Amino acid sequence: GTRIFYEEENGILHRYIEYAYTQKEKELIKNKPLAKSAIESKERKYKANKYYYLSKLYGIKSNLDESQRNNLYDELEKLHDKVGSKYDKSFLNTVFLNVFGKYLPGGKVQSAAFFVTIYLAMLDLEEDKHNYPNALGKSMVLKSCEAVILHNVDPKHESRGRFF
Repeated sequence: GTRIFYEEENGILHRYIEYAYTQKEKELIKNKPLAKSAIESKERKYKANKYYYLSKLYGIKSNLDESQRNNLYDELEKLHDKVGSKYDKSFLNTVFLNVFGKYLPGGKVQSAAFFVTIYLAMLDLEEDKHNYPNALGKSMVLKSCEAVILHNVDPKHESRGRFF
């Protein structure tokens, strides 16, 4: 399956997302030996920081028409409104596969896992740290998503200062 995990690097804890093989890739590995090495060498582990998810989101929105982009942003707005100050596993289980599972090729699990990174970014900034939650944190994440989805800001070519 797809997983999100933390790994320490030089004394700093980083979040990563690792994608599993899609069903199509599994079939190609099994049935086409020449495709096997290319598929197996494909990078699957990414540092799931905000620039990773904004770049990925930019690619997703490029395949959507205006109505679909608006729907995606509306769903992210609803997510923003539901993010509390504590991690909620039941919320993830009920929302992500059904709501966000349609946006990435390769299956609902991979798509939902990607959108969980956005949830976690919102949660990271909203989380109750020293009894002072940052109410603006999750809004900063949403504004960055808005810039990418609705205003066509390419996170790879724009100054990172444009993202909150």
